[in-house]
Amino acid sequence: MRPVFGFVLFYGAWLNDWIILTVGFIGLSTSWFWFPKPKVISPLVEEFINIERSYLTPPWHKAKIGSLVAVLVFVVISIFIFWYRWLELGLGLMCIGGLAKSLWSFRVAGKSGYIAAFFGFFWAGISILIYMLYSS
Repeated sequence: MRPVFGFVLFYGAWLNDWIILTVGFIGLSTSWFWFPKPKVISPLVEEFINIERSYLTPPWHKAKIGSLVAVLVFVVISIFIFWYRWLELGLGLMCIGGLAKSLWSFRVAGKSGYIAAFFGFFWAGISILIYMLYSS
């Protein structure tokens, strides 16, 4: 759900709409709690979720803090870029963010990161597609 709420967040920034921006931010911040746990979970998905959860909880070390700061900086810069309607720069950043998420998923989670990496590549592909549609 986070990619959907990320889209809402950045779309709210694009429209300069504080309400949509707030909905996207709240959705991103609370996405873990919105849906009940499925009855059947792939062991790889469960492993990846546990790895992500470990990055959001103590103990803190440089790699975890660096990852969290990088994500926060990415979100703030992205909101700024879309707020001022710099579409090409924003889409380029979304593409880089999607690829970075994919690389992080592979590097940190190995085999269990494949599904998350797919969504990062998907996000990058959507960014490229929007750019191609916009520029034609």
